[in-house]
Amino acid sequence: MDALAPLGRLLFSALFIFSGLNHFTQGEAMMGYARGAGLPFPALAIYGSGVVLLVGGVCILLGVFTRIAAAAIAAFLVVAALTMHRFWGLPPDQAAMQMTHFWKNISLAGGALMLVYFGPGPYSVRARSQVRERRAQRLTPTLRPRPQE
Repeated sequence: MDALAPLGRLLFSALFIFSGLNHFTQGEAMMGYARGAGLPFPALAIYGSGVVLLVGGVCILLGVFTRIAAAAIAAFLVVAALTMHRFWGLPPDQAAMQMTHFWKNISLAGGALMLVYFGPGPYSVRARSQVRERRAQRLTPTLRPRPQE
């Protein structure tokens, strides 16, 4: 069962890693979409969010700074849902697709918040460093006061 944690991190993080890379390889097209949605400073929004997605995804994958990375991704997802996928007020033919994207982002934010709460689990960089710390503590002699005679 312990293998489910790294598998879950892999499946969850893949979307963010590839999306983050896409923010850099398709930045111009994404900036046009951001401009159309009325975002100020679209270049900063696209490249800044690309960094959050890419770094956050890699951190989640490896299980290092998982809680911080998952919190940043959750925040990004909620902001993106509210700014880029505003389905309310759209014509019905456009609203359905935007509503799907909106709820996808909100659901993924919920998954990210679960990572914030539970952490990376076993088989992560963090878990490995905790094992090393425990070993070092066992090997380090403790100085105990001698009993009084």
